[in-house]
Amino acid sequence: MLRQGKVYIVTALLSAALLTTMMLSGWFRHGREVLIDFMYTKRDAPSHTLIVEIDEQTITSIGQWPLPRSIYGDLVTKIAKNGAAVIAIDINFKERSQNPGDDDTFGQAIKNSKTPIVLTAEIQPDGSISHPISPLGGITAEGFPNIFTSSDGEVRSTRLTIQDFPSLALAVSRLYSQHSYQNLIIPDMPIRIAYPGPNRTYPFVSASEVLADKIPASFFKDRIIFIGATAKDLQDYHKTPVGIMSGVEIQAAITTTIVDDAIYKNLQTVSLILIIIFALCVGFLVMAIKRPLFFVAIIIALVVLYSISVFIAFDMGYIVDLFYPNLGFIFTGALVLSVQYNATEKEKVFIQDTFSRYLAPEVIKELISNPEAIKLGGKKERLTILFSDIRNFTTVSETMQPEQLTRFLNAYLSRMTRVIFEHEGVIDKYIGDAIMAFWGAPLPNLQHAQDTIISALEMIEILHEFNAQNEEISLPAINIGIGVNTGEVTVGNMGSEKRFDYTVMGDSVNLASRLEGLTKIYRVNIIIGEQTYKEIKASDFLIRELDRVQVKGKKNAVTIYEVVPTHSKERVQKIFEHFNRGRNYYYRGEWQKALTTFSAILAEVEDDGPTKLLEERCEQFLREPPAQWDGVYELTYK
Repeated sequence: MLRQGKVYIVTALLSAALLTTMMLSGWFRHGREVLIDFMYTKRDAPSHTLIVEIDEQTITSIGQWPLPRSIYGDLVTKIAKNGAAVIAIDINFKERSQNPGDDDTFGQAIKNSKTPIVLTAEIQPDGSISHPISPLGGITAEGFPNIFTSSDGEVRSTRLTIQDFPSLALAVSRLYSQHSYQNLIIPDMPIRIAYPGPNRTYPFVSASEVLADKIPASFFKDRIIFIGATAKDLQDYHKTPVGIMSGVEIQAAITTTIVDDAIYKNLQTVSLILIIIFALCVGFLVMAIKRPLFFVAIIIALVVLYSISVFIAFDMGYIVDLFYPNLGFIFTGALVLSVQYNATEKEKVFIQDTFSRYLAPEVIKELISNPEAIKLGGKKERLTILFSDIRNFTTVSETMQPEQLTRFLNAYLSRMTRVIFEHEGVIDKYIGDAIMAFWGAPLPNLQHAQDTIISALEMIEILHEFNAQNEEISLPAINIGIGVNTGEVTVGNMGSEKRFDYTVMGDSVNLASRLEGLTKIYRVNIIIGEQTYKEIKASDFLIRELDRVQVKGKKNAVTIYEVVPTHSKERVQKIFEHFNRGRNYYYRGEWQKALTTFSAILAEVEDDGPTKLLEERCEQFLREPPAQWDGVYELTYK
């Protein structure tokens, strides 16, 4: 027994040595940061800070974006006269506006302000600084607004200086400390942001209401005023430990961290000592407790007690590591209870369990032999994304009983999934009757766009077979729309060490979803974006250019194309040249010529959706010509 006890203690010491080495070497740093994210608790909104937001209401009332620079001058004048302590504008002014007079008006307002004004000066990738334009030279200070993200895209920490140049928050804090007679203690290293709460924890007022003098002067007195964009279409939003948050509120949170002396103190040495103590505790516990279940219960209780203590310490401004000391209990316990642990087999099981839902078995085998292809966190890749959806599925579902509907949907999804797997696609998720999939990751695929289109065409053919089988048993036929887009996205395991999804995110994903929605409008099965078209135009697919559109939520126009399924080829080939001619008339704004061409097509082929849609638009434009026309149709719906 004594000898066995020595083995337990030696095992505990080896475990402690391993864990402390891992911690000092930075293992699982990302996972530990994610655990700290869960420690944030909502506090009272800081009373010294107010955000004046450029929201949808402001942009609508003024009627344009970017706002005229004179508007910022009006805001500075109105806020400064009400006794604000500091005014910080989280907007880029590194280039002259189209109206130089507006720049001069803004600059004059800054010079006339008795309140210190802080503007942004961005740090460029090459290390240079983009300062505000010269007419704004009367500012009190400037600072970089650059936001630093972790590997998973979350904003947890920030740098306060770069080559002795201050951040926007630090510049504001210094001026406010002079106003409030505070002494600031500024660390040299990056700091973790002490978020007081989720998005809109701070008090907000609309810039339009400030301009209209609807905000009492007391709102601004002796406060730090941040002016920044919060309108959703401006897309200045970022992931944080407390949820999605606007960039200007992140700047306010950094400032609060400095001004309130809420900079967290990282007690790494304490954490290292606790690892050793906890591992030795396990060694002694396993000698004293003979029943494994009771031993496990004690370990769980100790983990819970320690975790609560860590949360309390975090609220008091101290970061004690949650991960490694708890692992001192768990890992050491696992070692003394099961020395047969096989790391390689566990890794294989991990990959199998994690990816079996959305990868073909052949791909999983390759991943098991090459696990480096999977990393927790995201990376930029050029992929092709597919969205498909059943048309009018709600109406179809109302004709079936729940059990029948479940069998129907499972049969449909199984067939579509099989097609995607056969061509090395990844099922990202099922959204009811919709499917989101992508090609090109986690294993490289140089022809991901072509494989996606082949899959989309096969999905349409399989759908016809599915409908024919259902017709024999009196089930309704269905139709689907498919949107495909190619572009750079963030792909990877998004989430925490314990819970995550392998997924893709980015504007290219959103556009693919929009294209799927357009199939209903153009009454076709498959619509692709121009980036996908560039990848596959040399292939043997029959592709028809449909339109140039500006989809909702996007600033740039895109050309959209139909990939024609087999059952529609004969019809589309018959009208192909005529449709192209009519579409070109339409692009040039020659409505009558376009209308004549489209009407002639429909006289011969009645059921061509794109022709019918463009004909209707031409009739509308002949009645009510657009004020400006560049060949791009702006869609106001998703």
